[in-house]
Amino acid sequence: MDQTCSRFILKRLSVLLLSGLMTGVVWAQAPNPPAAPAVSPAPPAAPAVSPAPPVSRPSEITIQVPDPSAKVVLKVGGQSFTKADIDALIQVLPPQAQRAIAAQGKKSLGDQYALFVMLSQQASQLHLDQTPEFAHRMALQKMVVGAQMAGDEINRTATVTPEEIQQYYTAHAADYDEITVRQIIVRKKPADAKTDPTHPAAPALPGLSPEEAKARAEAIRKEIVGGAEIKKVMDDFKAPGSVIIDAEPRKIHKGGMPPEMEKVAFALKDGEVSEIQDLPQMVIFFQVIKHTSPELKDVSPEIEKNLHQQKVDAVMAEIKKNAAVWMDEEYFAGPPKPPAAPTLGAPVAPRAAPTVAAPAKP
Repeated sequence: MDQTCSRFILKRLSVLLLSGLMTGVVWAQAPNPPAAPAVSPAPPAAPAVSPAPPVSRPSEITIQVPDPSAKVVLKVGGQSFTKADIDALIQVLPPQAQRAIAAQGKKSLGDQYALFVMLSQQASQLHLDQTPEFAHRMALQKMVVGAQMAGDEINRTATVTPEEIQQYYTAHAADYDEITVRQIIVRKKPADAKTDPTHPAAPALPGLSPEEAKARAEAIRKEIVGGAEIKKVMDDFKAPGSVIIDAEPRKIHKGGMPPEMEKVAFALKDGEVSEIQDLPQMVIFFQVIKHTSPELKDVSPEIEKNLHQQKVDAVMAEIKKNAAVWMDEEYFAGPPKPPAAPTLGAPVAPRAAPTVAAPAKP
């Protein structure tokens, strides 16, 4: 088992041990077989009839089948742990650790768990479990486990019904609209790009000058608006690293584009081409191929997830409100702001040279 999984297991085992969730289970006592019912004496035989010979019946045998989960699989000192104990431990480990155990076996888990039990027994022998620090840690672990269980319960009870999903979809159907769009980009060469005269064979940086990039984008847009086939446009304006045209359009949902572009794109009709946008590093425009509205079944998982989180947030907000939390603002203050860099102040205007009056003429 790798070190990451071992750390996961060690961390979770410490929580379980400190919270007292795992206890040893001894063999269950099999119930005693029920006693055979008493047999009433046979009535006296009639004088004229010979008594019939007694009929022998096979004795009933009850077979007790041992419970496989009650089998003891680990002993540490005087403590015993059953298969059910270790299986329950595995169930609360992180998925990554569970997968590692399934692939590599339980030997490492047994070694680590036995180590925890041994150390726990050693702590008892040294009376460390009677110290104030132990009581403090136990109280903290109890709080942590309780908080985790409360959170699990809130998540479990925050159920979302099909009716709620339908109502939300009806009210927010437009939020799930999608467009299939083709993007065209013409890159600009960095303004500070310089060629090295000592290496004339060095490859030039991709991109065009701002003027050339805009002119190239306008020419491509004119061809697309005129109905030219996209393959022909790509061949005619091929410029690796400088001109990028989507061979296949991509599907984008709302929130998948910068807000200013999204507003323009979703307002376009099928087949329309946007105006050219001149950005610092590129010139870009796009063509909307078609609009689509996904069906309820396609977005139900996303809606259910969002509604579930909303319910969880509402419960948490109500709990926080009822708890009346107060904090000492001075104690819980954020980190101090770094001192402002010293400044020399406003520049001082140079003083005018003193004016010397000319001597009076005699």
